[in-house]
Amino acid sequence: MSLALLDCTPKCRSQQHADQVVAALTSGSEGKLRAFLASHCHNATSLRDAFGRTALHLAASVGKKALLEWLLDAKGADLMLKDKESGWNALHRSAFYGHIHCLISLVKHGGPLSTLDKEGLSVLDLTMKDRPAHVVFKNTNPSEVYMWGSNTNFSLGHGNQDSRHHPELVDVFARTGVYIKQVVVCKFHSVFLSQKGQVFTCGHGQGGRLGHGDEQTYLVRFDSSLSTWSHTFLNNY
Repeated sequence: MSLALLDCTPKCRSQQHADQVVAALTSGSEGKLRAFLASHCHNATSLRDAFGRTALHLAASVGKKALLEWLLDAKGADLMLKDKESGWNALHRSAFYGHIHCLISLVKHGGPLSTLDKEGLSVLDLTMKDRPAHVVFKNTNPSEVYMWGSNTNFSLGHGNQDSRHHPELVDVFARTGVYIKQVVVCKFHSVFLSQKGQVFTCGHGQGGRLGHGDEQTYLVRFDSSLSTWSHTFLNNY
């Protein structure tokens, strides 16, 4: 029996329903998903999960253009609604995950490319995917690494996602006797080159940019020759 028949109304705010809607959007055909959204909850289009994501956010993230257009045209989904985590609307999400066909559709529906997220980045900024920072550190003498700033994209190499307001030692290298001689910091990932020529990367792995043979997001990634463990965080659509 559908949950909608039990205790659901057009003003439903059930967190359970929201989580189920978001989970469903990551798989399945677009036709089946339309049927699911229409029957599962009377307010499936507007429900937001704990991260502020709606069905439209997920459709844009996974590239389901027909479902996205159905949500906009038939269900009146709000394409300007931002999530809580990054301040991204559906346009930001389609740009970040590389679904340009969805982005074009959202623009045709009146979505502006100039809307800014929590980091002050527009949709067009995200279409660039990644940008090297202006400062590329090089040193002939091996050195320890201190990183600070926003860690929203897991790019600082510290043991958690917290941002740093002051320079802090990246102790994952210090603990294992690894000395770094070159660092390149980008928007979505960072690359560290050790004195021995080993390469370490962390950040968003979407598109395979980290070079680990997958698209997972790594907060800390050790070279396999130095350690057998890593802190791994799967991408969340």
